[in-house]
Amino acid sequence: MRERPRFGQPRRDDRPPQRDSGSPPRRDGGTRPRHESAGGRSSDARGRLHPLLPRPTRTLWEAARRNTANPGLLFDRFAPEAAVFGDATDETPRRDFLRAVIEAGERLARSELSRQLLARWEASVRAAGAEPFTVELQSRLVTGLGAHGPLEIGFRFDRFGFPVLPGSGLKGVARAYAHLVERRDEMDPDFLAIFGRAPKPGEEHKVGQAGALVFFDAYPEPGWRLELDVMTPHYPDYYAGKAPPTPWQNPNPITFLTVASGTRYRVAIGLRQGISDPDGRLRGRAREWLLRGLAQLGFGAKTTSGYGVFREGG
Repeated sequence: MRERPRFGQPRRDDRPPQRDSGSPPRRDGGTRPRHESAGGRSSDARGRLHPLLPRPTRTLWEAARRNTANPGLLFDRFAPEAAVFGDATDETPRRDFLRAVIEAGERLARSELSRQLLARWEASVRAAGAEPFTVELQSRLVTGLGAHGPLEIGFRFDRFGFPVLPGSGLKGVARAYAHLVERRDEMDPDFLAIFGRAPKPGEEHKVGQAGALVFFDAYPEPGWRLELDVMTPHYPDYYAGKAPPTPWQNPNPITFLTVASGTRYRVAIGLRQGISDPDGRLRGRAREWLLRGLAQLGFGAKTTSGYGVFREGG
């Protein structure tokens, strides 16, 4: 079986390789004209830019897009091509797309699914010996900012489209507060019991210890909201490694999603299977460290700029 020539590789008859014109052939032997947008990107005859999807999927999406109530699916899979390339001075496709994600989030936050999912979550955590409690955002929250996605500026949704707080992140906040503020480490019995320890270099694997508690993912209460925010790097060439941070570089505003302040989350800390905490002392200590960490250190990205600050709710 002969190998198909790669792109750029000369043919056997020494003819130069032919570049695909990108236009499908017509029955009369010609080519169908290709519609181009102002930026040179493909569009349909009416000039609308589509998500980068197969045509049947795109057609189905156009019929269902206004009724979708999963902002995570919309954000991760159905970004229009124009939104991927960002906003211009006269057009704002990225902001328009993010506003559509916010509207989908509002529909989901008002839906019966939001209440049913929270009830199911509460039943699950209580079965693990947890007593749920509420925290309330005092500033905007952004989480998953560095996650991969079509817009390069990510956001963390679960599979149903809820802006969850991962349990691993909550555990990290509690541990960071205990270690950095209260100067606790593995020599402290409560710290060791709650967070465990990993083997140090040169130690055997069996000396590691798992923590006794489980930090569950936190879910927002019905009525949560998403909001737009913007950051403006003033030295884009410097951040790209192309030039020093000179004052004549053009600022580059970047729009991104956040969870609105005032959003309330349900949080729970339970027991690993086979662990007992009859008086609740370990869970109480972990809750104390977590609440203080959320108030003083914050959660998510850009905490040094004031994002992700919580207080205990009612």
